[in-house]
Amino acid sequence: MTQTYYGLRTNIGLAEWDNAEASGLMLPFTHIAIGDGNGNPITPDPAMTALVHEVHRLPITSITANPETPGLLKFECVLIPTVGGWIIRELGLIGGNGGGNKLLAVSNFPSTPKPLLGEGVGSDMRITMNLIVSNTAVVQLIMDPTVVVATQQAIANAVAAHEAKADPHPQYASDADLSAHIAASNPHPQYATDADLAAHLAASDPHPQYATDAALLAVANSTSRLFGNRVWRNR
Repeated sequence: MTQTYYGLRTNIGLAEWDNAEASGLMLPFTHIAIGDGNGNPITPDPAMTALVHEVHRLPITSITANPETPGLLKFECVLIPTVGGWIIRELGLIGGNGGGNKLLAVSNFPSTPKPLLGEGVGSDMRITMNLIVSNTAVVQLIMDPTVVVATQQAIANAVAAHEAKADPHPQYASDADLSAHIAASNPHPQYATDADLAAHLAASDPHPQYATDAALLAVANSTSRLFGNRVWRNR
């Protein structure tokens, strides 16, 4: 049975691959280009240097090897709900050394509408492009650190993993902590107890750091005598 949908390396991609293997360099991949084929299905051609009609370009989010099929690489990206308004018919892998931005591989794609959120359909669409290569070891994913894409499923998985933890919020007191706190004989040792306050009130001088009435009176009497004995003269 003839394979209908497939990807292949372009002549540019083959040259980049050969150069990477010969020089020991890595071959960077940065984006997946998406095209609508200008309204028609396309046939991948090694001579292509661009898609028939590119409509969008997305950062590659992952590159994985298939352990069951040596040489098979899976390139993935995610189309978010606010991007679309066209029919996907072609894909291209963008990257390369010397500045990149080269079409390294091209693939046809089953005609798949990607509506916009405003059209009444809103969901993430994962785009996958498979490619068989001679050497997967030279492939390098270059990601733009300013671009972060989280799919709805990835968010759901992260929430589920968070909720499955025995203590998802260790910064907060647990029920056991609160029970132990309430059961403690002195749960707030930083504060004075009733006994401390009673002892404080019963002390003859609970505030030795302050002057007593007697001390203040003594100072007043001393001051009075000082001014009473001074001789004043008019000049």
